[in-house]
Amino acid sequence: MQFHADFVGYGVPILDVSLNGKFSIGKKFRFNSGKYFVMAGRPQQCYFTVGAGAEMTIGENVGITSVTLFCKQKITIGNNVKIGINTVIYDTDFHSLDAAYRNSYPERLDGVRAKPVVIMDGAFIGGHSTILKGVTIGRNSIVAAGSVVFNDIPDEQIWGGNPASFIKENYYSTVLA
Repeated sequence: MQFHADFVGYGVPILDVSLNGKFSIGKKFRFNSGKYFVMAGRPQQCYFTVGAGAEMTIGENVGITSVTLFCKQKITIGNNVKIGINTVIYDTDFHSLDAAYRNSYPERLDGVRAKPVVIMDGAFIGGHSTILKGVTIGRNSIVAAGSVVFNDIPDEQIWGGNPASFIKENYYSTVLA
């Protein structure tokens, strides 16, 4: 695990990293976690889970509130990313899509799929969103609150809905640059 001394945290996150999992956080990381530090509704703790052989990398100047990041393979979050309250990011299906595997006892996990998730620099993910396995969210893109994302989002675009779909180009990133 790698941390920098200049992170700011409010509340206590839950961090579960397997012995051979890798977890790193860049400089100027900020988080809000738990009922006393999250005033935007449905306050939960931040959960970071990194499975055996998995890798979670969080860049510099990243801000999150009550998020869940569950990594069985690889989750990469770039620099200057903001992730809204109660967002979940999963790089796995958790269960096999094959009913025979899923319904066995004990459940067979060898059919569970996992694919890397990448959140590029400058992205903003609105609260209560779900980002699923294999997704790349492009540079300076915005995901509207409450969205479910299972397709890649190109750079400089705004997407939203369930399933998330294109709304418009993100002109804000060029106006304020």
